[in-house]
Amino acid sequence: MKNNKFFALTLFISSFFVLSSCSSDDDNEETTIPPNPSSFTITSKDITNTDFTIDWTAATIAGNEGVEYDIYLDDTLVASDLEVLTYTFSNLNDETTYDAKVIAKSIEFGTTSTQVIDVTTSALPIPSGFNLTSKDITITDFTIDWTAATIEGTDGVVYDVYLDDALVASDLEVVTYTFSNLNAETTYDAKVIAKSNAFETTSTQIIDVTTLAMPIPSAFDITSKDITITDFTIDWTAATIEGTDGVVYDVYLDGALVASDLEVVTYTFSNLNAETTYEAKVIAKSNAFETTSTQLIEVTTQAAPAPNDFTLTLESNGTNSANISWSSLTIDGPGGVLADIYINNNEEATGITSSGYVFTGLTPNTAYTVKITARSTAYGTTLDKEITFTTASLPTTFEVTSATLYPRTTGTFASAPSMIIRFTDRDLLDDIILNGTTYTSYFFAGSDGITISISDAEYDALSNATTKEGTANFTENEQSSSKTFTYTVN
Repeated sequence: MKNNKFFALTLFISSFFVLSSCSSDDDNEETTIPPNPSSFTITSKDITNTDFTIDWTAATIAGNEGVEYDIYLDDTLVASDLEVLTYTFSNLNDETTYDAKVIAKSIEFGTTSTQVIDVTTSALPIPSGFNLTSKDITITDFTIDWTAATIEGTDGVVYDVYLDDALVASDLEVVTYTFSNLNAETTYDAKVIAKSNAFETTSTQIIDVTTLAMPIPSAFDITSKDITITDFTIDWTAATIEGTDGVVYDVYLDGALVASDLEVVTYTFSNLNAETTYEAKVIAKSNAFETTSTQLIEVTTQAAPAPNDFTLTLESNGTNSANISWSSLTIDGPGGVLADIYINNNEEATGITSSGYVFTGLTPNTAYTVKITARSTAYGTTLDKEITFTTASLPTTFEVTSATLYPRTTGTFASAPSMIIRFTDRDLLDDIILNGTTYTSYFFAGSDGITISISDAEYDALSNATTKEGTANFTENEQSSSKTFTYTVN
């Protein structure tokens, strides 16, 4: 396009001289137009990121003086009056398009001819791609290797290494790197940047590497033995683990730590409750990695023995006291047996070591139930035995001295059938029972007797009874009692 513009300008100037010559009235002779250098061809070569060279063919012109050349870069004159047909531009920017212009100048006539070419410098060299691999992966370390990156020139490549975007090594000339002190079972982002020493361009490769999980102590077997009422022992097989630091053990009973950092594979639990299920737990711990493996076992202690059977005997029984004895209290096992004593469900005494007990302050003519609880001092187990007795009645002065059944009478002194009963102490009397009928209403008969009125039917039943008996209920010394008596028929 620039060549076309220049050509148009040359044509315009030439036309102007021709027209001026033709229109001159003073000079009819034809004026000669100075010739321009001929058109020429321009090419580029040897293009780098900072340099390129242009060559052009020689422009020709009539006359003897020839042609010389001016060189422009982006309209800036960089060389003039050249007689050669080549020029090299240096110290340029990479990846930049430049406008290179050559003006051929007639030395004799001062006319010109121009050619322009656009040239783009090349990009900076980039380190070649390379392969990144991992190896020697452990719990806390891994190594990465990579193939060497290459680049144009002789200055070569160095490497920066990142772990999770944090720079950990720079300007390495080797093609390997080991990461240390990492977390177990963690994925890391390892990045290597190849850097050109000459051009500062880079090429990057990334690899994800996951460290190994920490070793866990192996599973092991746990068993129980020597189970008693208060103790048992557990044994377990040894747990194993990678490395040389080995394993120790913590022991728990029902979730409570009872022993730690054991190096043996046995433990005995003591002072336990009888007939109780316990959960024994063993945790194998890695000394190096603090990882663990756990085993559980349930163990039930034996039942505690109860006191042996024994017998109770009522040795004596009075109106307000009683003497109870029992056979020897024994148990199959350690410790002794004590007696706890209850009367009518009330605690009387505990922890008795003797084989008998005397109860006092009892009520005459009263039923009592005595319970003896044999209790093991070692296990707290018990065995109960009971005996029932009635205290003796107090001596009484109440007696029925006579009882006579009388028929109905007629005439002047007519009366209903009746029974007259006499007592040693009439004031103690509560009621009379005759042939199943209780009589509480009666008349006094003299100072020591009573008269009970009955019907004719009752008289007939009483007079015809095979056994002519009655019952007198009375209270003496605040104690209720009764006396059976016989009656006669008048």
